Amino acid sequence: MNREALKADAKNAMKQALISPYLVTVIMGIILTVLSVIQMFLDKWQKILESSHAGADQWRSYILFSIVFLIVYLIINTLLEFGYQSFCLKVSKRDESMSYGDLFSSASYFLKAFGLYFMIGLFVTLWSLLLIIPGIIASLRYSQAIFIMVENPEKGIFQCIEESKDMMDGRLWEYFVLELSFILWHLLALVTCTLAYIYVYPYITVTLANYYNEIKE
Repeated sequence: MNREALKADAKNAMKQALISPYLVTVIMGIILTVLSVIQMFLDKWQKILESSHAGADQWRSYILFSIVFLIVYLIINTLLEFGYQSFCLKVSKRDESMSYGDLFSSASYFLKAFGLYFMIGLFVTLWSLLLIIPGIIASLRYSQAIFIMVENPEKGIFQCIEESKDMMDGRLWEYFVLELSFILWHLLALVTCTLAYIYVYPYITVTLANYYNEIKE
């Protein structure tokens, strides 16, 4: 697998995209920032309640609001996770049907998408309980499952997981090195207070979509 070729093609695909990957990334970033601000508000609210020895009614209001926010957060985060990968997959394939609406394209199969997201997280967590290395290996094995589902929404949760495991058979180190090759880009994003992710995040995701396109053949 030629990493440099995958990255070069990703850069070209981003330049040729009918919808700007950077603007889509900014939109997603704004949504996630709003969610983070609400979470900060909840954390501050909790501290106020603890310091003021608040009554049961105030705690009930806080708990109710927290539960509602958690549900909304899980829904939006799942939609964005699948939607962004769907968009970047279209960018990698020069698919002219791409649109801003792709960010929420998984709404039509949301329960299945959430189920896949949950099961991947559960399996990786369980493997990580053994040692950190098995957890990393598990995350690599399941790395293609979301791309599989966004391209084939009719497929089941465990079918996507099994197909990802089959696709990654013998390719774990190759994929790990590909992911590792972006470490300096991640450091750049951190140094710029994540602003560089406007370029870095679509660049990485489209490159990984290119990798998926290569190995699925």
